[in-house]
Amino acid sequence: MQKKKSWMSLLNPLEWLNTALALLAAVFTPILRWLGILNPPSTDGFQNLTKEDVCDAAKLAQEQEAAVDTIAREMPPAEVVHAYAKANADCRATMDLSALDITQQDWLLRLSDEDLGKLAMSTSSGCARSLEALRVLPRYPRQQELETIEIPRPQTEEEIEEMKRRQIAALFRQAQKELFHAPGVPNLDPKHIAATLH
Repeated sequence: MQKKKSWMSLLNPLEWLNTALALLAAVFTPILRWLGILNPPSTDGFQNLTKEDVCDAAKLAQEQEAAVDTIAREMPPAEVVHAYAKANADCRATMDLSALDITQQDWLLRLSDEDLGKLAMSTSSGCARSLEALRVLPRYPRQQELETIEIPRPQTEEEIEEMKRRQIAALFRQAQKELFHAPGVPNLDPKHIAATLH
């Protein structure tokens, strides 16, 4: 939406020039396009579709919709109730409830969001039981037994001493390799290179 111009802008000569240029552009742009002097508008980002592409897409959409309808018709009523309870409000409006009879559909459509939440957390057998009784009787899945977590036992003093001995022995062997060589044998794995001043 364009901002309203104040009446003071009519006194501005730049506004007059801007209006004159906009008028010239509005008059001459279609003429220059028709003559081929101006480039046509950019069509980047648009697909070059044919009539066959559109027909194929429509046919594919119809096949997918028919497949979804077939699956929905083959679903047992308890699974229809469970799927309806799990769906959001937009999906619920488009769901096919033909697997249920009229009284079951009426009961399901009258449920509150809280009751639908209970049915969504319920098992399929709980939804079947609720559907038979026409009242919310959820049956929740049993909790998985918690896996036992192994807690490592603390190390004894002997084990700690043995670990220290092994670490010191490894460091000593490393120091022997780096420091003590036979006379005339260069260090093949130098760790410290002496800095020389020139």
